[in-house]
Amino acid sequence: MTLTIILFIAALVVIILVNHFFFWKPLNVNHFYRNGAMMMGHRGSPMEAPENTIPSYLKAVDQGLSMIELDVVTTKDRKVVCSHNFDLERETDGYGYIYNKTYSELASVNAGIKFPELAPCKLPLLEEVIDVLPDDFFINIEIKTKTVFDLKSVKLVVNIVKKQNLHHRVLISSFHPLVIGLVKIFDPRIPTAYIWSDEDVPDILKKPRFVDLVHPDMFHPESHLVTSNLVRFAKRKGLRVNVWTVNNLPAMHWLLDTGIDGIISDFPHLMLETLKQEKKA
Repeated sequence: MTLTIILFIAALVVIILVNHFFFWKPLNVNHFYRNGAMMMGHRGSPMEAPENTIPSYLKAVDQGLSMIELDVVTTKDRKVVCSHNFDLERETDGYGYIYNKTYSELASVNAGIKFPELAPCKLPLLEEVIDVLPDDFFINIEIKTKTVFDLKSVKLVVNIVKKQNLHHRVLISSFHPLVIGLVKIFDPRIPTAYIWSDEDVPDILKKPRFVDLVHPDMFHPESHLVTSNLVRFAKRKGLRVNVWTVNNLPAMHWLLDTGIDGIISDFPHLMLETLKQEKKA
């Protein structure tokens, strides 16, 4: 009897693992592509306004984009702030690390030091950004992590998405596969994207690790890693492919010709010009 139970449990585990790794399907994310290739302003429009600030995001809106990519980190008092960096020195006049400060301590920090004509410019809360963007505007929220186990932002971001019922407007992306996996555990309705950059493997092996483990809905490779084989790999999994960071027209056209689905760029006007030319072709 004991052996029978052990064999049954072993068989059940094998079935569960096989189903998990080989028979999963991504969410339907076609609504992000209703106007063709998805064009995302990287941190807004960072060549025209301070990256990851409300002026930068609104510049992307004004230029005609329907989606932006933004980065988030979490403060000491668990507020989700838009910033690509954990440190304040690179893009602001502040000093120290965001995760060591409360949001009130960040109130006087100027994120517009590279654009004095737009200063002062504050580090916005994710919720503030959602409030100022148009109701039909899409948002790619990239969760930054400083260590393997720095996962506190995941639940906070998921709670914001659920509270404001943003499942149809947002996707959550990360380099960290555990972030993707946790989002799926907390709310499987939220679309996710696995960001990938890996130069340390031969071309024939350039396939994203962890895809079959955490089940993203989209795949975001770095532009110089894109090959037709990589795109075919993602398509076999049913994943939409959005590429970063692409900042010239020839590269945009070449990538679209390989079958990718979207582009993330610092230059919204180039993406819109690419879309216009693709439609004429």
